[in-house]
Amino acid sequence: MNEHAERRIAFDYWSDPLCIWAYVAQPKLEQILRDWGRCLQVSYRVVPVFGSVPWRFREGPWAERGPTGRAQATREIAERFGHDDVSGEVWRRDPPASSWQAGVALEAVAQLERREEIAPGSFATYQWRMRQRFFVDNCNTARRAVQLELAEQLELPRAAIETQLDDGSALALLWEANAERERLFIEGSPSYVFDGGRTKLYGNFSQEILDATVETLTRGLGPGCSSC
Repeated sequence: MNEHAERRIAFDYWSDPLCIWAYVAQPKLEQILRDWGRCLQVSYRVVPVFGSVPWRFREGPWAERGPTGRAQATREIAERFGHDDVSGEVWRRDPPASSWQAGVALEAVAQLERREEIAPGSFATYQWRMRQRFFVDNCNTARRAVQLELAEQLELPRAAIETQLDDGSALALLWEANAERERLFIEGSPSYVFDGGRTKLYGNFSQEILDATVETLTRGLGPGCSSC
């Protein structure tokens, strides 16, 4: 086998579990992995943008419009991208106080996958289903009961997740991720960081921009990884 065919570009996909832009951008991520997965190695990272939701409503960027305005903005963004099942009502009825709580549960599952204690791809599925629980089902995903119920539905080991939540190890992992986010100057969610930070894409950009970026970065890696 050609040794160059084994080389792949590593990229980190940073997102916040409460970010509507990450929710509506999911098809973009899935498309790039379908089209270029043979040339890419993805690592899912948690970027806790919404550290304090009460502060955002009290004096931060959501203060003027409040929970009702946040619900409306969430609904409008979702509808713009064809998600008519998102009402945004969770922001009015039972908003999480922080995205860190959901992020900690995500880090616990990510650690199990890194240890090969669960099947490859389990984290990506858990992360997406957690977004659905929040945006579609209007569930407060900061609640441990919601996190563990979802894990059981996906047949993930509840006890192993609870251990990491109880002893603080998952929180430590999230702190480390946040420190890495600050080092790389990750601006928000979702963000693509390619090749150790040499190339970054952030926010609501088009599929064409993502395709062009990946095509440029992977050119010359091997058969099937370049348009040349």
